[in-house]
Amino acid sequence: MFVDEVNIKVKGGDGGPGALSFHREKFLPKGGPDGGDGGKGGDVYIIADENMDSLRLYLSKRSLEAESGAFGQGNNKSGKNGKNLYIGVPLGTCIYSDNRFLGEILSKRDSVLVARGGRGGRGNSNFLSNRYRAPEVAERGEPGEEVRLHLILKSLVDVAIVGLPNRGKSLLLSLVTNAHPRIADYPFTTTEPNFGVLDTGIKLIRFVDLPALIKDSHKGAGLGNRFLRHGERASILVVLFDREEEVELVKEELGLYDKRFLDKEMVLFHTSDLSSKDKISVLKEEIVRLFNATTSKISSVEDSEYTVEMEPVVIEKKDGRFYIKSKDLSRDIGRIDFTQRDYHLLLDPLFRRYGILEALKRYGATEGSKVFIDDIPFTILEGRIRCEL
Repeated sequence: MFVDEVNIKVKGGDGGPGALSFHREKFLPKGGPDGGDGGKGGDVYIIADENMDSLRLYLSKRSLEAESGAFGQGNNKSGKNGKNLYIGVPLGTCIYSDNRFLGEILSKRDSVLVARGGRGGRGNSNFLSNRYRAPEVAERGEPGEEVRLHLILKSLVDVAIVGLPNRGKSLLLSLVTNAHPRIADYPFTTTEPNFGVLDTGIKLIRFVDLPALIKDSHKGAGLGNRFLRHGERASILVVLFDREEEVELVKEELGLYDKRFLDKEMVLFHTSDLSSKDKISVLKEEIVRLFNATTSKISSVEDSEYTVEMEPVVIEKKDGRFYIKSKDLSRDIGRIDFTQRDYHLLLDPLFRRYGILEALKRYGATEGSKVFIDDIPFTILEGRIRCEL
């Protein structure tokens, strides 16, 4: 079964928590904090696998996760970083998340980072200062990034063969390449793309035989336009026809699917010429000539850039209480263990970085005001925001 579109969920590894530890050694009763940092979680990459020709593998592997970082340890030992996860896909795979184009795999060297592993938590040795000689605080590891991916395969081909049903497209593919597709005398024999290669002795020309087009294919009639994506990267179209009006129908359906199809080099070939070795040889020569003269654009139709911005902090005032919403702030607060005595060594710098106290004052917060972040209660006391857990 040929699978060219799947949805999967990937997750970067969680960061390991930092250690809360104090050095203990004979004759050294106050050795001080020596908690090491947690390891970083593994990242998730999409890479090329030249041995794959479809995305079928991921029908059964819907959820994939990189290795988490190890715990920090005493004696200032850092935890081991989690291993990266590499997900192999066929050449030509486009990667999307939330309708946003992330990248594509066009060569064996390409890779796309799709989910970052979480940072390891800091051990308590990081918080040693003249004021805090024995800090009882360690940072939790950051959760790995979780992303839902939509993978679409748009095959890397140079020539696409198109036409109406039962016109001999698969036969033509077998005559000009090394392919051996199923050939029959009934319509819609080709229910998925067939691929073949023409070896010129200098270069390899990649062909695809696309399932038949009919009137209103762009609306889903017949086999619809689902497999036309495998002709998007082709620079040459071979239109197989029996009557002249079929050529106009094919052009119309291709243009309604994507106008850029009409900008490709187009070669017309009559079905009656399929039995002529001389005409097949002439066709091969013409394809090779166009191939050598044409610069193939194999990059995706998605050329737009995107930027990632930090999510804004939203403050709402209800019944004298202040509710703060921010995905980034919630993630960072989740790394704090409020049961530890010196948790404020993590909390205070965090609120300063986000400018939370100043923002609350602009909304009318005063001494004693109640603040909630992800249902965690806080109170403004003595110019600081203190947790009430």
